[in-house]
Order: sequence, then structure tokens, then C-alpha cells
Amino acid sequence: MSRPQRRVLRIFAKGNVDVRDSLLWSRVGDRVEWNGINEVLRVQQPGVLAKVRHETCARLDFIPRPGEVLAGPPEERAKSLPCHVHAAHLQHRTALFDGPSDVVVLSIQPDLLHPMVRHKEEGWLLLPDGFPNWDAESKAWLRAECVNAGATPLETTLASLERLVLAIEEHLGAHVLVYNLSPALPGERIHCFVGAEESVGLRVRRFNVALADLSSKLGFSIVDVERIAAAAGTDQIKVDIPHLTARGWQLVAEEVVRILSERGCFSEDAAGAA
Repeated sequence: MSRPQRRVLRIFAKGNVDVRDSLLWSRVGDRVEWNGINEVLRVQQPGVLAKVRHETCARLDFIPRPGEVLAGPPEERAKSLPCHVHAAHLQHRTALFDGPSDVVVLSIQPDLLHPMVRHKEEGWLLLPDGFPNWDAESKAWLRAECVNAGATPLETTLASLERLVLAIEEHLGAHVLVYNLSPALPGERIHCFVGAEESVGLRVRRFNVALADLSSKLGFSIVDVERIAAAAGTDQIKVDIPHLTARGWQLVAEEVVRILSERGCFSEDAAGAA
């Protein structure tokens, strides 16, 4: 007796720990703590299988649109740099537009948390991923050639995200979901922000409000991690700003499925067969 076919939902996830751990898997050491969005679909939408393709993201304006080539370090030098998760020669590239997707998932996490360096003469930006563990020669090259560029300005993020959402809708016709972040830390009890004007928590709050405004303009969906953490209890499901517990990632995946259901992604004609 043949097994009934399941409809396939193609998801392209461009982001880091938040999109990966909620949609694909969350590991602590060698142990899988949460096994991704298909755990939710198996219960709520048993006729649907999500095929998730994941790419890391150094910064939203590092994602080229179709026909666009972004400047980065020379290929030979980039491949020699000991970046870990965010390989230097891949930071300004993507496979996002190479094939069809039903859903594209993005996150503002990279722009919120990643400090950049800028090349002194050529002006390109780079995420020096894992810099403290670089070898001496690579560190010396970076210090000689680049200067600190800090974190991404809010205005840059909004402009980058708007261009990207419009390109996704034009070239892929995919639903766009964007993760925000929860600004709260377990155990944190700040009641006065004098001297903390540039704290990560305040930066997250500013980005979340601006993201909501952009959603009202463009019509993409926000995966509201801030609301999820507040409802479940920060001390219960958060580890730090970008990391949640396995239960936290499950709640985020359930929210993604809820949004996709409301967008009609599980209707009979919305996906192909596995």
C-alpha cells in the first residue's frame, strides 16, 4: 500500500540562530533539543512537509538582489580569512533567488547584533566573525586594512529590508516573514536607562517598532518573538538576546505555522507534492 503524498512547502530561511533553531533544529552539544517546524506540521498540518533551505546572514544589505553584485574583500583574501559561521567569501552572496520558494523567512537579528569593519580604501564592509580566535597574520591584515564600522544603523536596515521584500515579491512571489527579537534578558530588572542609551535592549526595541511600521507599509508578516517571550515568560524560555530554550523555539515555530495558515499556505493548491 503506497504512502499518501504530502504537499511540500518550500521555505528559504536567511538568518542565523533564530531562524535556524526554530525552523530546522536546535542542538545543545550533540543533542537535538528541538527538531524544527515539521514537528509542528506533523500535528497541525499532517498533509504538509516543509523543506527548509537555510543560509546564514551577516547583514541584510549583504543580500544581493537579482542581477546585483555586491563588493566585498578580494576572493583569495576572503577565502583565507578564518571566519567560522559567516565565511568571508560568502557574506555578500546568496542562493535566495536561484530557485522557487513559497516562503522566505528573514530576521533583523544580524543587523541588530553584528559589528562590522570597513575597508579603509575600497569601502566594503565585512563581518569579522570569530575575530578573537583568528590567527596573528589575519588579525594583522584586518587591523592594517580596515576600521571599525560598528553596528548597522536603523535607517540602513529599513531601506535594505524594503528593497529586499519588494525584490522577493517581484521575482519569487513568495510570502515574506521577518523575525523580530525580544529585548529582555533573563533576570534583568533595569528601571532607569541613564547611561544605557545605546544598550542592546533599547536598540532591539527601536528596531522592533520600526519593523512594525514597515510591515504596515509593505504587508509582510512579523514573527513576533518579543510577544512570544513576554507571554511565555522571559526567564522560562530565553537564554540571552538571540537564544531561546527548546520550548522557546517550539513556540516560535508554532507562530510561524499559524501565520502561514492565515496566509493560505496550506491550501490544496498552495504547494507541490513530495
